[in-house]
Order: sequence, then C-alpha cells, then structure tokens
Amino acid sequence: MAEALESLLALHPDRAQLPPRAAELLERWNLEGPEWVMAWHLSGLVPGPELRTPLFALSLALLAAQAQGHTRLALAGDPGGIAEQVLQAFGLQGLDAQAFLDGPGLEGLVGREGDARPLVFERPWLYSQRLLAAETALDARIVALAGTALAVTEAPPEAVFADPEPLNAQQCRAVRMALGGALTLVTGGPGTGKTSIVAAILRALLHQPGLRLEDIALAAPTGKAAQRMGQAIQRNLGRAQALPEAEQPLVRTPPKPGTLHMLLSWHPAQERFRHGPGDPLPAKVVIVDEASMVSQAHMARLLGALGEGARLILLGDARQLPSVEEGCVFRDMVAALAANTVELTVNYRMRPEDPNGMNILSVANNVRDNQVQALWEGQEPIHSRATLAEVRHAQVELLDPGEGRLEAFASRWFEQQVTGLPGFKAKAGRTYHYEGGQWPEGDLADLGALFKHFDGFRILCALREAGGLRGVQDLNRFCHRRMLDLTGEGLKGALFCAGEPILMTTNDYRRGIFNGDQGLVLKVETDGQLRQAAVFPRGDGFAAFLLEPLKTLVEHAYAMTVHKSQGSEYDRIAIVLPRTDHKALTQELLYTGITRARTGVALLAERERIPFAAGHPTVRESGLAERLGRSLGTGGPLC
Repeated sequence: MAEALESLLALHPDRAQLPPRAAELLERWNLEGPEWVMAWHLSGLVPGPELRTPLFALSLALLAAQAQGHTRLALAGDPGGIAEQVLQAFGLQGLDAQAFLDGPGLEGLVGREGDARPLVFERPWLYSQRLLAAETALDARIVALAGTALAVTEAPPEAVFADPEPLNAQQCRAVRMALGGALTLVTGGPGTGKTSIVAAILRALLHQPGLRLEDIALAAPTGKAAQRMGQAIQRNLGRAQALPEAEQPLVRTPPKPGTLHMLLSWHPAQERFRHGPGDPLPAKVVIVDEASMVSQAHMARLLGALGEGARLILLGDARQLPSVEEGCVFRDMVAALAANTVELTVNYRMRPEDPNGMNILSVANNVRDNQVQALWEGQEPIHSRATLAEVRHAQVELLDPGEGRLEAFASRWFEQQVTGLPGFKAKAGRTYHYEGGQWPEGDLADLGALFKHFDGFRILCALREAGGLRGVQDLNRFCHRRMLDLTGEGLKGALFCAGEPILMTTNDYRRGIFNGDQGLVLKVETDGQLRQAAVFPRGDGFAAFLLEPLKTLVEHAYAMTVHKSQGSEYDRIAIVLPRTDHKALTQELLYTGITRARTGVALLAERERIPFAAGHPTVRESGLAERLGRSLGTGGPLC
C-alpha cells in the first residue's frame, strides 16, 4: 500500500488509487476539488512514504473535521472519531498521531502556536494555521472588549423601559449592560423578546451625549434576518407613545439593518472586505441579531473591523444550530463570558390564551433538554396523527410518512398552503409593471398580498438530497411541476414559472441581493418589454430584477433546509426528516426547525426519529471557550 500511495502522491491526485475505504470517506464527507489538492500538495513536500502517507491522511482528516464545522481535529480521546477513521482507512490504525507530529522531518510544515506553518499541533489538537489564527485573534479581541466599562453619562428616561410594554428584569439588565459595557451578549429562546429589546437599546443609546443614530449599525447574517430585525424595531416603535426629541431620529430616518457582508463592505472585484484593522468601521455601536449563525472566521473579521472605543451587542439563541461554517462562536462566548451575558428566560408566547404557541415551545424545549418522555406524555405533547385528514396545522403534530402519505401530504400542502390565497392564480399569473423603480398602486397591493402569503408557511428538511420526497430538492421539483401546470401557460421544462418562491444562494453585490434573501418569480413589464423577473422585498417596497442573469444564483424555496430557515419565522411549517438515523438529525436541528413556527408544526417522520434527534446534540470541536476561560481566569467548557 505504501508503494502505491508513494506513486500516487508523487504524480497527481487520483482517487481511484486510494484505498477503497479512504475513497468512500472522501465521498461521504464531500472532500473534493481544492481540499483534495491541498492535502495532496502539502504531503508532497516531505520525502518518503513513512512521512508522506501519514501526513496526507492527517491533512485529509483535518479538512474533513473543518467540513463538519469543527475548528480543530481531535487526535486523542475520540474513539471512532474522524482521525481514527481516516487512519484506519489508510491502514495506519497503529499510528500514534501525536508522536508522529512531534517527530523529525515535519518541522517546516507542522508548527506550534505562533509559528507560521500550514499545520499547528497544539496537543492533543491539530489546527490549520488559518483557523488557529482566527481563534487566537478572537480571544484577544473579545477579552479586550469584555473588560471595557463605559461611562453612562445620562440615564435614559423610564419610558425606554416601560413603553410600549414594561420590560422584564432580564430585558432591563440587557439594556443597561449595553449602555455600560463594550461587549453585551443577549441569548434566549424564541418568544423571549430578544429582538424587541433592540428598539429599547436604540432609544437608550440616543440619550448618550455624542451618540447619533448614524453612529449605530444594525446587521444580521442573512437578508431575511436583517429584514425581520428591522420590522421588529418598527413594530415596537410604532406602538410607543410620543418619543422625546432625542429619540425622534428613529421616526424621521428609521434604521435599516443590512447583512454582515454589507456592513463590512465586501469588494467582489478585489475579493476582500473593505473594513478591517486598517480601515475600521465608522460605527460607534454595532448590533448583530441571529449571532448563532455567524461563523468563527466571520466573527473574527467583525471584531477586527471595530473602531477604537466601539461597542458590540450580539443577540441570538445559543441553543440553536451553530453556523454552517466552522465554529460555534456565539455559543462559546456565552459559555465563557457570564459577566457579559444576559439570558432571557421569560417567554411571551407560552400564554394560556395562545395554546398553539405554548405547545410548540413546550415541545421545542423538551427536544432541547432531551426530555423524551415529556414529548409524548407531558402536559404539552406531540400529537400523533394516524391519517393525513387528521392534520390540522395547529400545535405540533406527527404523521408517519410511510405508505404514500408523504406524496399525499405534499399534494395537499401545495393545494392548501401554496395556492391557498384567494385569487392566487390571478395574482401569481398576472403581468406587473415596474418603471423607474416604481410600481402602480394596484400592483403594490397584489405584491404585498403574495409576499405576506408566502411568509406564512414553509417546508423544512434536514437534508438537501434524499429519496422519496425526503429532501429539499425532490420537494421543490414536486411543487415546481404543480406550479407549471397552474401558471406555466403550457411551458415544458422551464426552470421557473410565475408565482414560484425563490431563495438566493449567493451574494450579488451589484444588485444588492444576498445569500438567504427570499423572493418570487413574476411576469414584469419594464421599458415596454415583458420578462420573467425575480422580485425581492426592498425596504417598504419591492425591487424587480431580470431573472435570466440570476438563474444560477437562485433556487426554488417551496422547501428549504432547516439551516437556511434560521432568521425566518412562519405561521405553519412542515418538517420532513430522514428515514434513518442520519448524522444530520441533531437536537439543535429539530429544536431550530420547530421554533420557526408560530402556529403549527407538522412533523413528517417515523416516531423513533424524534428521540434520536433529541438525544444527539451537535458537538463542535472548538477551543475558543477554553481559550477565553484561560485568558479571563474563569475556565470554560468546550462546545
């Protein structure tokens, strides 16, 4: 085997020459393209198979760990883990990986913390230099912020804490912490008032001398989350009594949250962010919602871009799914920074007069806390439905998808939810007019009705690809075929047709639409030409863009992954789970999915999938909480 691998690594990367088990692991972990070539080139820098083959295997294992969201690779204390699996696949199960990395011959490639080497060995962890640098930079910046107290030169008026509704003690503490410190973390589950206190924080900040509204930046990881943040602020301000003069800028020029990429000013031509240590943000206060979605690398960029004396306020749910990319930085910060953290526990949705919200949140909390018996026998259990006809789309219901029930459910969902708006076909299939960035009044009314309609429901899946309508792609294809029959006007094989919900899958800085933004495909006449257009919410209105140039940047959004749904909220959702105990089926995924709903959750899953998910919390190997604990002298648990 060593000779074959020596030949492979000396010439070119060819998976066909790998041991079969290794090739299987690469395919399962989606290690393709750049990752494969990176590990191959790195291992080719050392002589002889006795060094080259183990280094190749450990490099692949590190890349696999990063692909699964870890920031480092465990080399000990993880039986059956990634490192052990990869080493076994290469016939290296007897290798002492730590002794190997400590041995001679690797000095130019494997270093210790502070060394400029591609790999960094910090016993018993293997890091890439990039991710360790981000972790250590974050540690230093967070510690500096966490220890900075700010003088509150003018106490805000009592109305900030009492109007339009009295804030509870936890919310008041969060507002005061945001005034008196450079770093504030606010965590809590859905319905605990995280986003609603942003308005109170803004009002309180405007009473501080020298702070203007334009000095405060509001952001979220996705466009949808930013939009919801802005709407929540406006709802809160709209219910308040007359605001004093210091707070009037909130009425005259309402704040408009943007994405983090917009805040940091990504420059696509230069492939870098404008703002960083050499060009800090002008904002004196940065407030970020849905912080659990922010990756470790992106949080490092954000903190590196803060100006001298700026304060940072992060809001999120530390128990939700962590970021898609590496790390669980918000969870790590909450774990290590008790003095800078406020946890909101009073839930305003769990009210006797709202039995749907009470049931949804009780089930979600029991999933989060792995209280399996309470899921079926507690005061607020999951309601098992024997037939599709029994599903009411209220509270949390479980329907076994076997015996053709999933396809029947999808058909019923399309008819009752997707096309359930009165006059849907007329509104979705009509021609709209868009000239000079303006819509006629009648068009605006229909657009508003369509967008409000689609904001009310969604199908969520654990997986993008899964057979038998268990994944996002199959469900989107199913609904697309149905919509083609309804509004496609005889089109065959068209990628999109009128009335279809779409989701941006990347950032388009020129048009100002971003990854996660949700819109609709409609027929729009502009400059006398009728074209298919992608229409997205924009401030208080809507913006239309020709669909043709965007076709590779959008996908159908009848169904989306639970990950993509973060930052969104719907009245009714359906959650489709895998047929087997898949690794993607975790406590955080199910908790996050269930908490996207206000009124009803239909779980399409075999009953045994629910306790499996509740009993499998997401584990992210990250050293940030540990490092922060050492720096602050408080200790700190791992993810």
